[in-house]
Amino acid sequence: MDIYLARHGETDWNIAKRVQGTTDTSLNENGIRQAERLYQNLKKDNIDLCRIYSSRQKRALTTARIVGAGYHVPVETVSGLEEMNFGLFEGHTWEEIATLYQDELKEWESDKRCHRTPGGESYQDVLERFFASLDRILGDVNDGIASGGDILLLTHGAVLMSLLTVKNDLDFATSYAVLDIENAKAIRLELSELREIKRKVYLDLD
Repeated sequence: MDIYLARHGETDWNIAKRVQGTTDTSLNENGIRQAERLYQNLKKDNIDLCRIYSSRQKRALTTARIVGAGYHVPVETVSGLEEMNFGLFEGHTWEEIATLYQDELKEWESDKRCHRTPGGESYQDVLERFFASLDRILGDVNDGIASGGDILLLTHGAVLMSLLTVKNDLDFATSYAVLDIENAKAIRLELSELREIKRKVYLDLD
């Protein structure tokens, strides 16, 4: 069994480069087209999805449902797949944040992995809740594993960036400039890879 993870399709806030976080924005027209292409690309690559799980946020859930409709597979929302809570930073561009919350931004950037955004989460928080949700998901898909089916998790940019930062042994201070997490593009991770990432998530803090 392989696990595919994808970020939601585009929103207007993506275009404006506004931090979304817990703000429940919707897909724009291009985002809907991207979701449709995600389905088409998965089918073209002969990916046999048996289950689809999604963040409860509209931009992810709509993307997941478009893929699910094509596959005739229901979508289940799972707590823990949602976007990082960016607290006071939400709704602003990073340029605005640097002006409005200079001290708070500096504090967060001094240890982006473990320091929380003001009123929000840290990347470590995001990783820990993701793996808690993955454990629940894997407990639900024994039948899918037995039949060889794959699963899709529809989630968000900060979640995927956190996972790939740990997977590739990157620095959280700079990985955002190295990793390009595209809208509605599937990333394949074997179960063994996810287990290794999980091991690193906790080992690094020992």
